Amino acid sequence: MLAEMNDVLRLKHEQVENAEIMDSLQAMFGQQSNQSKHEMIKKAMNAKMKKGQSVGAHVLNMVNYFTEVETHGAIIDDSSQVSIILESFSVDFLQFKSNYVMNKLNYNMTQLLIELQTFEVISIGKVQEGETNVAESNPSSSEAS
Repeated sequence: MLAEMNDVLRLKHEQVENAEIMDSLQAMFGQQSNQSKHEMIKKAMNAKMKKGQSVGAHVLNMVNYFTEVETHGAIIDDSSQVSIILESFSVDFLQFKSNYVMNKLNYNMTQLLIELQTFEVISIGKVQEGETNVAESNPSSSEAS
């Protein structure tokens, strides 16, 4: 009987020790997770589209940031994600952003990406072609002088 009581007490003692260890681990890794969560949120909020980067690649990078944030326990709703992405674009997308805000559009991530890619092809593609034509015409006009 005494042996059984010792076994029960030992088992309860082990459970208390295990619970304390688990609490300690949770406190350590929970704090690290909070720090990682804040770092990923900051990274997403401060991300900017790189010059020459396609809009698809940039949106994919942003989605990866949001996924990482969610992995660490934070939730950024779809509307906020779209807003963060819109703020991360270069001035080349100012017209798109203005149109989105003024017309009170409400795209999900897929719709946003489709509209951004269309805008990129139509608007930004024309600007780049125009810049190329101007650059090509300048040397020939200086030769004629």
